[in-house]
Formats: sequence, structure tokens, C-alpha cells
Amino acid sequence: MRSLAWELLNQWERKRAYSETLLDRAFKRKKGLSHLDKAFTTELFYGTLRYLNQLDYIIDCFSKVNPKRIKVEVRNLLRLGIYQILYLRVPDAVAVYETVELAKGRFPIWIVNFLNALLRKVVREKENIKFPKDDLVTYLSLKYAYPDWLIRMWLKTFGKEDTIRLCKINNIPSPIVVRTNTLKTTREDLKRYLALEGIMSEPTRFSPDGLILRGVKKSPLETTAYKKGYFFMQSEASQLIGYLLDPRPGEKILDGCAGVGGKATHLAQIMKNRGRIYAIESKEGRFRLLNKNLNKLGIKNVFPKLGDLRDVIKSFSHRYFDRILIDAPCSSLGALRKNVDIKWRHSKEDISRLRRLQETLLEEVVPYLRQKGVLLYTTCTFTAEENEEVIETFLKRHPDFSLENLANLYPNYRSLYTPKGYLKTLPHVHDLDGFFAARLSLDD
Repeated sequence: MRSLAWELLNQWERKRAYSETLLDRAFKRKKGLSHLDKAFTTELFYGTLRYLNQLDYIIDCFSKVNPKRIKVEVRNLLRLGIYQILYLRVPDAVAVYETVELAKGRFPIWIVNFLNALLRKVVREKENIKFPKDDLVTYLSLKYAYPDWLIRMWLKTFGKEDTIRLCKINNIPSPIVVRTNTLKTTREDLKRYLALEGIMSEPTRFSPDGLILRGVKKSPLETTAYKKGYFFMQSEASQLIGYLLDPRPGEKILDGCAGVGGKATHLAQIMKNRGRIYAIESKEGRFRLLNKNLNKLGIKNVFPKLGDLRDVIKSFSHRYFDRILIDAPCSSLGALRKNVDIKWRHSKEDISRLRRLQETLLEEVVPYLRQKGVLLYTTCTFTAEENEEVIETFLKRHPDFSLENLANLYPNYRSLYTPKGYLKTLPHVHDLDGFFAARLSLDD
């Protein structure tokens, strides 16, 4: 499993593909892996990515070789070994031995000896590893493993103590949450079905359809309940979006950025398969998964369309939709607990670029919403630039729209709203993924 994790790290460095995608492909290619094998590989791969810059700092401090001369494949072996030494319940001797064994036969003997010496030095000195405290940004960046720009932004937004809390919780993998497919079963029945397969669960705090899985000894995707379409893997914060749009049976709905269909299929459940939901997705891979999920869940009222929203929307007549959901492409910083490599994939400049796209998508759909219709804008991030500022700019351009206060409409989620009535969940405050939602109505 260490060999596979190393292979994945090398692929990630070369391709910069999403870690989740690389892992899924590897498991499909490697037939016959047990649940424990998959779990250990996932821990090694994701854990190493989670602490990437911290591991590199330690390598650079302990290396007698110029760090710039260390090939990426060798660096990934060191990262993998040090992660086991510092963060896993693996005996130090085993972590060193197994890592060095991977190098044998693949690299010259001097590299093998270099790996062995550096890892043994980490074992001896691990209790004495210190991070520079003369600069707060650098210190927090290395201690908790985040890029400088992100630490700087969080300090400005949340202050020191909340930034530390945010860093800590985002380094803890998020719980596994599923959404009951109420078209086929109930939450209580799903709980019993999963228990029969050895998976315990408990209800989510806010979503009436969600279950948090506990003591998972095999992948939920391997259960009979999943194969029968009794549930969909979806975080609790994401599940709230469907309730905030509040679609009614018989209405015409647009899901402008559908992905693999998490929110579209939930809307279909809420509408009891009555009405029409047009789910637009631009990526072919996601579009195929969207169709697969619709079939598995027994969804009849979602009509998927492949293409860019800005092009596909033109096939509809003006004022066609009763409600529109724009789950906008964003920095995804609210989902760091799951998407561990997101923080290394983005830069501060990306947020400005994404904001321009978000504003464009909102402008594109405006002519297609009927009078008194509802537009719900949502992201899985908590940067003001991608959220509040996008909505404030939109309202200035469109005085015929009003911002609805979600606290007045859906008081059950009151603890998750801002004073202005936005939904804004924060990992370190609510123990949920970071999500934002603004509900807008088109006035007469």
C-alpha cells in the first residue's frame, strides 16, 4: 500500500490532477484490494498531501544534500516516511524500513543511504522539531500546513485564535455523511439497512434526510443499500441547499452547475419526482456520473444537459424557470477536510478570477427567471470576495431583485445564518463544511 501511495503522490506532482480522482482511478485499476488496504492507502496519500509544506520544511532542515537537488520521486518517499513517523501509529523502525525498501532497486545506493539516514534523523529528533516563530504567518503556515496566502487571509478575516481553530479542524478528515433517498426509503429504515451491513449511523443535526456514518468497516459504496439507490454521499451542509431553494412539485427548476447531481437529485426528492429540473454540466466525466446517479436513485424529473451554462441557457425562453440554483465554481476552501489538496492548487489570484466567473454566471441566468421567481446562489467556500461581495455587486446591478433573509424563511437553521440572512457555515464554528448561500427573489 505504501508503494501505491507513493505512485499516487508522483502522479499528483506530475499531473496536478485532483487527489480524489487519482485515488478512485487507482482503486478501480487495482482489483481485489481489501477495505483495510484502501483505507491505509488513502490515509498515506491524503495525509501526506495534507501536511505537504510542513514535511518539506522538515526535509530541507535535515537534509545534508542541497534540497533543490532532491528529485521529486525521492522527496515523495521522504514525505511518505516522515508522515508515518510523525502522524501514524506505525512503529518508527517499520516506517523507516518500508520506505527505504521502496527505494532499493529503483535508485542508486547513495540515494537509498541518504533516505535511510534522513529518516533515522527525523526519528531521533522528532520531539525537537521547531518552526520559526519570528513571523506569525510563517509559523502557522508550517505548524498547521497551509500556504502563506491562506493563513494571511484567515488572520485578516477571523483573527489569530479562530484561524488556529480553523487550521486544526481542517486537518481532521470530515465525517462520512449520506443523504437518504426518500423516493425509495426513509431515514430510519436506511439506518436499519446499514446496521445490518455493519455500519452504525446517527441522524445529522440539521438535515432531516442525513445520516452520519460511524464505525465504517467497508466502503459505503460497496453496500447493498447504496447499490439499490437508498442513499447518496453528500455532506450535511450541502444537503441544506435543497431546502433553502424550496422547490415545489410541478415547478420548472434550473440547476446551472450540476456536477455529479448531488443537489439536483435532492431537489427531485423534495419535488417527489414531479416537475422538471434541468441540470447543466460542462465536464463530460461528471456528466456521465450525473446520468448514472439519476438512474441509480430512480430520478425521473431531472433532464441533464451537457455543455457550458452560458451556451445551454440560450435554448430556453425568457422567464421560463420558477427557481434557479447557481452552485458556482469556487475556491472550495470550505471543503478542505475532504479535498486535502485544494489548498495547494489555488492561489489568491484564483479567487479574483473565480469571482469574475461567478458574477458572469449570475448575469447569464437573470433573463430566464420568472417574475417573483427565486434565485439561490451558493458556494462551498467562505471568502467574502466569492460570496457577500458577489451578491452585493449583483444587487447593485439588479435593483429589481431583493435579498431574502433566510432566518425569516427557515428559522430551524437560525444558528447558521449571518445578521443579513445569508447561510454561512464555518468548520470551526459549526463543525460543518464551509458553505454560503444567498436567496434572491425577482420583484414585480
